[in-house]
Amino acid sequence: MDTRLREILLVPLTAVRWWRRMTTAPAAERWLVLVGLPVVLTLSWLSGLGGSLAFRLGAESLWASERTVVTAFTANYAHLHGRHLFDNLLNFWVTLFAIYPLVAIAGWGSQFRRSLLVYLFAVPFVIAGVSLAVLETNPWQVAVGFSGIVAALLGFLPVVGATAACAETDGAVSPAWAIVPFFASLGLVFSGSSTATASPGGLVGAGWLTGAVVAGGLCWWADRPLHLRPRFSRLSDDHRLAFLIGMTVFVFGVFGAFVFVGSTTNVWGHLAGYVAGFVFPYCVFVVFPALATRLR
Repeated sequence: MDTRLREILLVPLTAVRWWRRMTTAPAAERWLVLVGLPVVLTLSWLSGLGGSLAFRLGAESLWASERTVVTAFTANYAHLHGRHLFDNLLNFWVTLFAIYPLVAIAGWGSQFRRSLLVYLFAVPFVIAGVSLAVLETNPWQVAVGFSGIVAALLGFLPVVGATAACAETDGAVSPAWAIVPFFASLGLVFSGSSTATASPGGLVGAGWLTGAVVAGGLCWWADRPLHLRPRFSRLSDDHRLAFLIGMTVFVFGVFGAFVFVGSTTNVWGHLAGYVAGFVFPYCVFVVFPALATRLR
């Protein structure tokens, strides 16, 4: 067999070996998250109960009835079509493939588990509430799918990425820098999306992009990162690959969740999950501890 062809065929095995080297999460956690949760989603689809579990976007409010509250949660774990389920599971696995190595570098195992619990059990209500407040739909239109929670995981990526960079540079890069790619991504969403999120126009997008520049300037002024080149040059190949994969998944994930979407996609639900997915770990694990340290 040609050597180059053999190398190509061995890429999946090489990727799995790299990921196992770089991941420090307990085996039980990996099985529950990477296998158990997808099994639950698949069984939910196979049961044919997707319509019963769906959230009706014509509800008067999130608390209109007991059924409205229940389906606000269950809709995130229901799918009406196999293609929809496959897309969400693929995005879920790819995003976690990028997250877990950065979690290991940052030493954020506990923080990720707590964030994941919030994403799984609290963010569904945020997604439903925002969807009701923003979308104008017919009374019987419904929302289903795991994509809002996947978007929350996407929001976690810049926070854990900046924290991992902090760990690798002995604190030269502050985790606070995560706000810059987050603001920049919102600028892209409101400027480039062809869906409902673009309705305020490019002015909102320009505002977020300006916010990214201002936030970057404030981070530089507050804690200027120095001598980064020699620090990053000492990174192992495995760690370099972790940062590269993390950045790649983040960029393509933003485009996939907000820009290259179908006309029936609930982009506001994606956006609600994404914002919540960023705000929770950034505030709880970055901003609040920094404020507590300064106030001592």
